[in-house]
Amino acid sequence: MFQSRTYIDIGNSAVKWRTNESEVFSKNIDGFSIKSLPNSDVFWISSVAYPDTVNSIKKHFTNVNEVQSLREFGKLVLSYDDPSELGVDRFVAMLGAQLHFPDKDLLTIDVGSAITFDVIKRSGHHQGGLIMPGLKALRLSFKKFSTTSQTLESFSIKNNTKEAWSSGTHAMLLASINQQINEFKLTYPDGEVLISGGIVKEILKDLPKSINYIDNLVLDGLESYSEIVG
Repeated sequence: MFQSRTYIDIGNSAVKWRTNESEVFSKNIDGFSIKSLPNSDVFWISSVAYPDTVNSIKKHFTNVNEVQSLREFGKLVLSYDDPSELGVDRFVAMLGAQLHFPDKDLLTIDVGSAITFDVIKRSGHHQGGLIMPGLKALRLSFKKFSTTSQTLESFSIKNNTKEAWSSGTHAMLLASINQQINEFKLTYPDGEVLISGGIVKEILKDLPKSINYIDNLVLDGLESYSEIVG
């Protein structure tokens, strides 16, 4: 029997969701309301923040499943001794990556409040990952130059402090991502790089053309998880 399903990704700054058949919807966490969610038979949630929001969804709907990182699931085997230390968004994104490229070595990159990198061999064995500050954290990291601007206009040298800071943090972000892509490709020449996140569209032109931009990798992973569980 067909069951309608809604997949929900609660991040540090926004909530995204979709059903089996719908487009993706997104709201800033401050603007999100449970009333925005459709009625479904089953809900699947990945949440790295805002437990009160998760609890409200659980109270409002009857069949709500909150996914947790597992040491082994399907083909994926985590490298972490304690899987609870690995963010569930990274866990589910890796499942999404395996869904798109089931027989490839993989590098998943999520450019959000933090930038995360995870390497998975084609066997399914997670090799580990990295966590770096996202753009907002970088630009707030030095009080003297601190700015909340998320603008990504240029990473060339500048002739005033405000633009030099914005351009420098932009350059740091790009250099970090490109370095990890290059190192992955040296080790796994036939591997696939998958990238997602809020500002990726703005930096794609400065990344290798061979990488795969998949906007909603966590939602893809949630759907894959739900289908494996049944």
